[in-house]
Amino acid sequence: MTPIKKIVLSNGVRILFERIPSVRSASLGLWLDVGSRNENQAENGLSHFIEHMFFKGTDSKDAYQLSNEMNRIGGNFNAFTTQENICLSAKVVDENVGRAIDLLTEIYLHSSFAPEEIIRERNVILEEVKMYNDTPDELVIDHFLHLLYADNPIGRPILGPPENISAFTREDVRRYQKREFAPDRIVVALAGNFDLRRVEPQLRRIFERLTPNGWERNPVLPPTPAFQTHNEDRKLEQLHFCMGTIAPHRDSDDRYAFAVMNTILGGGPASRIFQEVRENRGLAYSIGSFEFAFKDAGCFAISGGSSPRNIRKVLDVCLSEVRKLYTEGVTEDELESARQQLKTGVLLGMESSSTRMTRLAESELIFGEYLPIDYVLHRVNSITRDDVMRMAQTYLKQHPVAFAGIGQEKRFEPYLHGITF
Repeated sequence: MTPIKKIVLSNGVRILFERIPSVRSASLGLWLDVGSRNENQAENGLSHFIEHMFFKGTDSKDAYQLSNEMNRIGGNFNAFTTQENICLSAKVVDENVGRAIDLLTEIYLHSSFAPEEIIRERNVILEEVKMYNDTPDELVIDHFLHLLYADNPIGRPILGPPENISAFTREDVRRYQKREFAPDRIVVALAGNFDLRRVEPQLRRIFERLTPNGWERNPVLPPTPAFQTHNEDRKLEQLHFCMGTIAPHRDSDDRYAFAVMNTILGGGPASRIFQEVRENRGLAYSIGSFEFAFKDAGCFAISGGSSPRNIRKVLDVCLSEVRKLYTEGVTEDELESARQQLKTGVLLGMESSSTRMTRLAESELIFGEYLPIDYVLHRVNSITRDDVMRMAQTYLKQHPVAFAGIGQEKRFEPYLHGITF
């Protein structure tokens, strides 16, 4: 296995390297340990807004020149925002790693946030919100998180409400940056084919200049589950739902067993819910379960969509499968299949420099160290049927459920008055 190198600068910036000589690509990620949960209510959407603005011009380049430079370097430049992170990334061929570092760090350190660009990009993001609102299978998951976590920032939409987006100014952006974007919250990860003798001094030189600003950060509060229910009454061809409860947080020792349980229950085409709802009964096209894990919280949910005449059958089958799981357990066959799926996902990801870059950064942000692949595979291999049963009984059995629906109200009526798994 390729050794991982980690350096920590005196200002707290962490830089991680994983060299993979067998590939021609290199993936660079500039991660911030800041996301939408760092915002107060009036700032909701500001992390995502800043992510957009990073590509709208720097002190020396306008938006067009930035795009042009990205094209000349080639590869893929991108960014995303989650509840807990903002990430700027680039995947390029090995000969362009130095140029990618220069451009990505210029975007992060020297974005101008020009007022005219803020006005323009504000409209772009408002259109993104409208697009999202017209995608009910995704929107219902946002509704679910809000109903589960109520007023905690984790439960707020990452994009923010239109009234906030319409009001953000350059001063808001600068103030939030100064308060939250401190050097000790930066993780730089580079994986792929590169010359460490060149890129390490380059990254040191760029990031050693940063100094802590002394601003008091917005407190990040752990969420308390609310288990609320609500339906957004819309006339649609399909009704959409998302229902779920709490689950292990990101560094919980239960995370491996829970991942195996989720895979068996609804995590793919061979899962119980998918097989029973879609393959055996033909009640839905899209159906399954998933888990979200945060630093201090986690959730598990089942989501899907179906026609008005079938939606209650779908929901009842899903609830029945959950209850079968914690009363009857799983077979050795199901266990081995789920373990193999999870291990294969990990191993195939190792063939991608961008996936390996993400593993570097996320391991550092969550655990403060790199988790070797062999350790992860060993933990997955060690999960037993008893472990899966323990997960189902600990996290699902008779637990209260947050329920979100989008569709005709009357079809969801029986599920809006408090249900349990």
